[in-house]
Amino acid sequence: MNLRALQLFRHIVLTGALSEASDRLNISVSAASRLLSQLESDVGLTLFSRKRRRLELTEQGQLFFRQIANTLIGIDEIPKVADDIRGRAQEWLSIVTAAPVANGLVVPALARLSAAMPRLQCTVNVESRFDIESKVSVRGYNLGVISLPVENAIIDLQIVQFLRSRLCVLLVDSHPLAGRDTIRAEDLAGETFVSLAPGQRWRERLDELMGRAGLPYTVAFETGSTVVTVEMVRAGLGITLIDRVCAPPVLGNGLVMRPIEGAHWITYASLHPPGPHAPLAELFLDALSDHVEALRVAEPRARDLLELI
Repeated sequence: MNLRALQLFRHIVLTGALSEASDRLNISVSAASRLLSQLESDVGLTLFSRKRRRLELTEQGQLFFRQIANTLIGIDEIPKVADDIRGRAQEWLSIVTAAPVANGLVVPALARLSAAMPRLQCTVNVESRFDIESKVSVRGYNLGVISLPVENAIIDLQIVQFLRSRLCVLLVDSHPLAGRDTIRAEDLAGETFVSLAPGQRWRERLDELMGRAGLPYTVAFETGSTVVTVEMVRAGLGITLIDRVCAPPVLGNGLVMRPIEGAHWITYASLHPPGPHAPLAELFLDALSDHVEALRVAEPRARDLLELI
């Protein structure tokens, strides 16, 4: 059986598109299509439904992916396994997350843990949501830190919820809504937003908040970076949704953050591979909880914005 075809199959599942999967393998779309057809012929299964523009896993395809996903991802992790054997990784903590979560949660928690364990060593990598889930599932990292929901429900992960963070609006301090303690979704009708591109998590939250209530809104500026959306707000290009985890470490300099009225929360969780958790991962999560509690004590507003689970 063609290993390249199996790798292509995994990338199609992760990206949802033949073109993106072929790019990852550096082959043409036509060559990828032939590989996929050959794979289905070899295994005697119909792996994808082609009734829509995006390839969708059939029930047979889902079952097949569950059986082979960890094996295929594990091939990519062979160099890291070799490092583990040479002894380094046994004493290192390895974490994968998104950039705003790294700045808002992971780094402060590591600072606390390092103070208690001066010889602590850690790798913090920033990956896409798909890669976070996939690589944690095959022990490429000790744990991942991510906002829920996960992207790929058929990947085998242990998901441990630890924090709820209230959904907020980030705006300049001269904005008419900046003087309010809380802001209703209805108050945002007709506002101009800056946001991440369609399909990214913060954009989906905006669409859910405003679309569910049937409220008009405009996204005038899009970007692929939460950090850039913050600077767009600071420059007066619009307002954006954010939470205390992803907000700038020190608000001010013309920016304020106000919570959305009602039960609008973002849930954060740690992701673990199947089996026992790494001891250092447990110590890190304790330090993360301590960091959140310290925020709630130091910042009066944080008591209303952050809740440990």
